Amino acid sequence: MSMVALLAVSAILAAVVSALVQRLALHFGIVDRPELAPQRKRIGQTVPLLGGLAIWFTLVVVTSLLFPNLTQGYLLPKHLFGLWLAGGVLMLGGWWDDRKNLSPLMQLIFPVAACVLVVASGIGIEYISNPLPSLGGGVITLEQTHWTLFYADGVPYQLTLWADLFTVVWLMLSMYTTKLLDGVDGLVSGIGMIGGIIIGLLSLSATVVQPETASIAFVFAGACAGFLIWNFAPARLYLGEGGALFVGFMLGVLAILSGSKIATALLILGLPLLDVLAVILRRVVIERKSPWHGDLLHLHFQLQQRGWSVRQIVLVYYLITLAFGLSTLILHGPAKVLVLGLLLLSGLALVIYASFNSTHHSTRQH
Repeated sequence: MSMVALLAVSAILAAVVSALVQRLALHFGIVDRPELAPQRKRIGQTVPLLGGLAIWFTLVVVTSLLFPNLTQGYLLPKHLFGLWLAGGVLMLGGWWDDRKNLSPLMQLIFPVAACVLVVASGIGIEYISNPLPSLGGGVITLEQTHWTLFYADGVPYQLTLWADLFTVVWLMLSMYTTKLLDGVDGLVSGIGMIGGIIIGLLSLSATVVQPETASIAFVFAGACAGFLIWNFAPARLYLGEGGALFVGFMLGVLAILSGSKIATALLILGLPLLDVLAVILRRVVIERKSPWHGDLLHLHFQLQQRGWSVRQIVLVYYLITLAFGLSTLILHGPAKVLVLGLLLLSGLALVIYASFNSTHHSTRQH
């Protein structure tokens, strides 16, 4: 099946499943509750949650149908099983949180468990490419320290200290970036769609040549596209806690599977990541409060205060993500580092602009 067909089939299935999930969430009362975070919600409207379930379900179903072909090369059956199971854990935790509004500490259990499952399945960052010739180039290996835990069918299962630790940190960073970004209709699901397509194209390039990874990436992108029909402003279905985490989780895993292309994922998630880091630093260093405390400091909220519409904000994020993501397909080594630097400067400029102008705008109103 061609990649375009995979994208289309996944999009259609996700759109249909999203309709079913919407009814399911409404039936069981798993809906957005404005009283929990009134500054983030639309007044007078009840929007069902659990939308991430449609993306995960679509991924599992379509990749199951492709299973024999997906595991003939680089990918192994245990990788796919680990991916399905880890996503299921995120869905379970998200469902529980959407119903009970868990504490930040309880919320942390499920993303960590998902990371452990993925690492246990053999997915991990074994090395980091050094793109700067001035620093020696080559790769930085993370497998120096390891212990064999047990054997199964003659295959050793090892604990690789630095590789496993780096993988967990990377996936947690990816997940919490999309989790904290999920405050505007269509933002996270759209970035997931764009990111999936970019990583899919990269996996098909002559430097990577991993059609199996590309297939998973296009299925994920199609699932996000089908869900986006329901999630684009004005949204009729939200990702929910599990869905917001799952999008970041998949982008993080796909970056690993495509040959530890961490720089690629950083360019795709660059603006959201900068926004999240800026907000956390401001909360902890300046305001001396918990980094998990909800507020209106995120870039998309500040742009709304500045008078931007939700669709304008989302489209700007899409364009920036697409532009920097496409740069990874044509740039390599030091050039990619320069683009990362450009993204950093552009992101900081936009954050400063939004922060200053939203504050000035708010002051004039009072």
